[in-house]
Amino acid sequence: MTLMKFKPFAPSQYLFGDLYDELFNNFLSDFKSPANYTQPAVNIIEEKDKYILELAVPGVDKKDIDIKMEDNELIISSNVEKEEKETEENMVRMEYNYTSFKRVFTIPQTVDTKHIDAEYKDGILKITMKKKEEAIKKGPMAIKIK
Repeated sequence: MTLMKFKPFAPSQYLFGDLYDELFNNFLSDFKSPANYTQPAVNIIEEKDKYILELAVPGVDKKDIDIKMEDNELIISSNVEKEEKETEENMVRMEYNYTSFKRVFTIPQTVDTKHIDAEYKDGILKITMKKKEEAIKKGPMAIKIK
């Protein structure tokens, strides 16, 4: 009897090929570990003419989210400092709360970097990246036999 290691994400690699490697290989490259550092969950959707990233960032104000492109990488980050004050008779308590995240995605050459849009609604950050015209599959082409 031979024991084999369980690889939970192996089937997704067969279905999506190098898409994950090409598009999302650096998401942990800049990992930092402050007390409240989190990685927002992300959905990755590929459609015929675009890629869609959906990040769950509830409770974060859209003005505190920074999105930029640098060296073919899409960098999404937030660093928020919140101050809480609680007063009781003779005691005052103040707490500083830092909430931050950073996700880095390597963008494939098929994305038209001039057409990237972002929308934030109900705690979901949705980033739409249109594909270049030559990267959009036109479907099968019929070839006539002579």
